[in-house]
Amino acid sequence: MTSNKPPAKAEDGPLLGGRWRLGPRLGRGAQADTFLATEVARRTEVVVKRVRLGAGWKSFELHEREAKVLGQLRHAGIPRLHAALEEPPGVFNLVMQRMPGDNLRDLAKRRRLSETELRDVLVRGLEILDYLATRSPPVVHRDIKPSNLVRDADGTLALVDFGGVADAKAGEGAGSTLVGTYGYMAPEQLHGQATPATDLYALGATIVSLAGGIEPEDVPRKGLKMDLAKHVPAMAPGLRSVLEAMVEPDPEKRPQRPREVAAMLAKASAARPERAHDREVAVVALPPRAIRPARPLFPGIPEPLGALLRLSILGVAVGGWLGMAITAWTLQAVGWTAGLVTGGKRSQVRQTTNDVAHIFVDGRDGFADLARRSVARRRR
Repeated sequence: MTSNKPPAKAEDGPLLGGRWRLGPRLGRGAQADTFLATEVARRTEVVVKRVRLGAGWKSFELHEREAKVLGQLRHAGIPRLHAALEEPPGVFNLVMQRMPGDNLRDLAKRRRLSETELRDVLVRGLEILDYLATRSPPVVHRDIKPSNLVRDADGTLALVDFGGVADAKAGEGAGSTLVGTYGYMAPEQLHGQATPATDLYALGATIVSLAGGIEPEDVPRKGLKMDLAKHVPAMAPGLRSVLEAMVEPDPEKRPQRPREVAAMLAKASAARPERAHDREVAVVALPPRAIRPARPLFPGIPEPLGALLRLSILGVAVGGWLGMAITAWTLQAVGWTAGLVTGGKRSQVRQTTNDVAHIFVDGRDGFADLARRSVARRRR
C-alpha cells in the first residue's frame, strides 16, 4: 500500500458481501491491490485488499496467511480485520479497518520530522512490535518501512500492510519466501529467515532514513554497517547508539526483543547530557545600569501636593515591582517543572518561559526606577 490518502473523487464500485461499496484504488502492490471502500450502513471507510487467483499461488498463500494472522490480532496500532471473502469468484478480499493519518513516506515528503518526533515514532513502533513479538507464536511483519507506518495528527502510530507477515516460532525461519523492501530488510531476510529482531532492524532503518532524508541503501557505510555518526552527526548520541544497535547487520549482535531496545532508549535518555541549548536559562536581573542621579517627579508642582503625588507613585511602584518579581520567579518555576514533564521538549519549554520571564524582569526594573524617582530630592 503506497498511500493511505484517497484520490479526491471516489468511484461508485460494486457492493462486496452486501455491506461494503468498493471505491477508488489506494495502491498497487506486487501481491495485491488496495482500495478504499465504504460500509454502506454505517457510512464508515474501510480498506479492501484484493488478490486475484491468477496472480500466482504464492500471492494466494500470503493472502491466506495475512487473513489468519490479522484475524487473531487485537491492538489499537494494527488494523482490525472485518471480513475475508471471495467475491466475485477467483478474487479474494480482505476488508480491514482504515487507520487515520498519513503514512510516514508521504509525511516526510512535506517536511522533515524533528528528532523529538522520530523518538516518539520509535517508541510507539516498539510498543506495536512488542505486542507482535509476545504472541504465541511470535508474529513478524517482515516489511516495516515509512509507507507502512501511518501517523495520525495526534501522534498515534499504526502499522499496516501485513501482506508479508510470518507467524513462525521464535528462532525459526519464515520459509523460503523473500519478503521485504530493499534497504529496510535485515540481511537474514535474504536467506528467508525472520525473527522479532528482523523487524527491529527494519524499524531502525526507517528512523535512520527519515532522520537523514535518504533511503537506507544510500547511508554512508563502514564495511557492512551504517555509519550513523557521519549520516546524522547532529543527532543525540544516545538515540544514535540505539539506532546503531538496531541496524546491526549480524542478527546475533542485534537486540532480540523490542523491550530490550525500549530499555536501551530509556537508559540513553536518562544519561543524556544536556546540550548547550537544553540548559536552563536562569532569570537574572539585567546588567547594572550606570549610576546617575534620579530625576525627581513633578518638579513644578508645589508642596505638599507634590509630596502626596510622589507618595502615591511610590506605592504603585513598590506594588508593581513585587508583582513583576513574583511573576518572573513563577514563570521560571513553571518552565522548570514543565520541562521535566515534557521530556524531549524540555529546552523549548524552558526557553519560552524564560523569554517571557525576562519581559517581567524588565518591567520590575522599570518600577524600581520609578520608585527611585518618587523619593528623589528636588533641587533647590
